[in-house]
Amino acid sequence: MKNKVVHLVYSFGCGGLEKVIVNLINNSSNIDLEHIVISLTNELTMQEQLEFPVKIISLDKSSGNDFKSHWKLFSLLKKIKPITIQTYNFSTLEYHFVAKLAGVQNLIHSDHGRGGDHPEGKNKLHNIFRNIVGKIVDYYVVVSYDLKNWVVESISVSENKVHLVFNGVKVNKIVRCHNSKPINFVSIGRLDPIKNQKLLIESFAEAISEGVLDKESKLQLVGDGPSRIELELLIEKLQVADSIKLLGYRSDIESILRSSDAFLLSSLYEAMPMTILEAMANKIPVLCTDVGGISKFISHDHALIVPSVDKHAFKEGLKTLQKNNKEQKDKINSAYKLVCENYSVETMVDVYTSMYLNGVNR
Repeated sequence: MKNKVVHLVYSFGCGGLEKVIVNLINNSSNIDLEHIVISLTNELTMQEQLEFPVKIISLDKSSGNDFKSHWKLFSLLKKIKPITIQTYNFSTLEYHFVAKLAGVQNLIHSDHGRGGDHPEGKNKLHNIFRNIVGKIVDYYVVVSYDLKNWVVESISVSENKVHLVFNGVKVNKIVRCHNSKPINFVSIGRLDPIKNQKLLIESFAEAISEGVLDKESKLQLVGDGPSRIELELLIEKLQVADSIKLLGYRSDIESILRSSDAFLLSSLYEAMPMTILEAMANKIPVLCTDVGGISKFISHDHALIVPSVDKHAFKEGLKTLQKNNKEQKDKINSAYKLVCENYSVETMVDVYTSMYLNGVNR
């Protein structure tokens, strides 16, 4: 009988955090673990990317305070009897008290970002609560140096409980040759104000009209979210519907990446975006904004990194991407090497497995 690990998430919809869980599960089938995903909400689209059957349960939580969800989780945990529960971001923090009452011995919390908090993580009430939960969990996981400094210094979680675990991606050993001059651009992420796709669309549209980009250039935005209508109206207003497409949620991310020539990210905040690593693992050049933990795990040796909320800088980045020179090729090769050596999914799985199995002998 396999040891059971519960992953508790707010939703199991399309997103970087959910992709981390999918990668973890898909690459640990040979380990003595049974993964079970419990979602507070009914958004479960990422289950389509799981490569073998995994139990997915929704607590069907109502908006706001829904104490029935606590009872539902308590009942499930008593029945499942997992060795470990891992929660993700602020919305699931409170459920550690339920897990402890249900007798789960190994408690892990992961922050993959600041989860809707103040952009700089300065929400005092949230941070006080994080500190309280930090005292009862066994591991407090973060995915970037930026988040580690925040959790240790601002939230005052004991440093010996804080573990830095980098997100891991599948590294493709065989990658296609991309166009020497990027024509097909892609951006992947939730359509949300924090991702600032407005900057991306405006910069791309102006770059085409000003001749910075080839007029045949195309941009695909993969993902869905609350900003979709606003972005659709912006594309219509700028009259670039032939050049910029909103693809919505897609399960064939790897295929889309492989058919793209460059990856763009315009976020206002990121901890350690999976999408950048996935692009680099396919030898796709990256242009991104210098926010959050990005410059802590990649540098100008690996990607074009420009200031946030700077349309001119972003357009200059697009212009630089058009240069097929040695510097650009060196960035692509350095980025690929970086992912191979530090951010492979195998390394991530090994670290998490060690944490999970620590609950067996308790």
